[in-house]
Amino acid sequence: MSDCDRFLDALASDRLEPAHRAHAQGCAVCGPLLPLEPSAAPAPPPSLEAMHRRALEVLRTTPARPWARDAAWVALLQGGVALVVAATLGTRNWSSPQANHLALALVGALLLALATVGSVLALAPGRRRPRLLLWLVPVVPLLLVVAGNGVHTATTMRAAMPCGVMVLLTAVVPLAVGLSLLRGMALDRARTAALGLSAAATGLFALHWDCPDGSALHLVGFHALPWLAVALLAVPLRRALPTQSHVP
Repeated sequence: MSDCDRFLDALASDRLEPAHRAHAQGCAVCGPLLPLEPSAAPAPPPSLEAMHRRALEVLRTTPARPWARDAAWVALLQGGVALVVAATLGTRNWSSPQANHLALALVGALLLALATVGSVLALAPGRRRPRLLLWLVPVVPLLLVVAGNGVHTATTMRAAMPCGVMVLLTAVVPLAVGLSLLRGMALDRARTAALGLSAAATGLFALHWDCPDGSALHLVGFHALPWLAVALLAVPLRRALPTQSHVP
């Protein structure tokens, strides 16, 4: 009996031995008939309990980044920008004979609080606290007009435009820092708008002491409207940025 006959008998009786396989691997006739060796059984998928334990271990060993620390840094940044710009511009409005010092001081304190504490509320977890800042949208323009001296000095658009530009430019750095922190949260229009109001309050605070034009038209058109424009602009800017994680 030849090796091919012995291979065929072993194949028919399903008793292939290593010698038979070795012959078939080198034989052009028996090779195509050689059955494949049984593959190893696939490893079972990890159980949900094991995955849960692994996730808990990652959470335990990964240090959490506290939101309060980031909010404190943003508050210090915005407060510093507001005070530095105010000191640079001067206090012409405060020195005006028509100035109401008590009203100026109270509204100035509110604007400084908005520039500092407002950023903390905008970055705080939850949805209620950031939305509280949106109630200031009609209040701040009204208080600016009440604290104004009523004197209309910027008679042309060119003379009044620097105030609006100052509000926009002063908000650039605080808004950029705040938006970078908001990338770690899910997109929330109210939170983003609240952060924009807080960032733009830096320039509003500085102009509050310097701008000698206390007319209602100027204060609303070139102080309050640019302040609101920053809040509206912050929303599409945040939408254009990629979100790092979806933490509520």
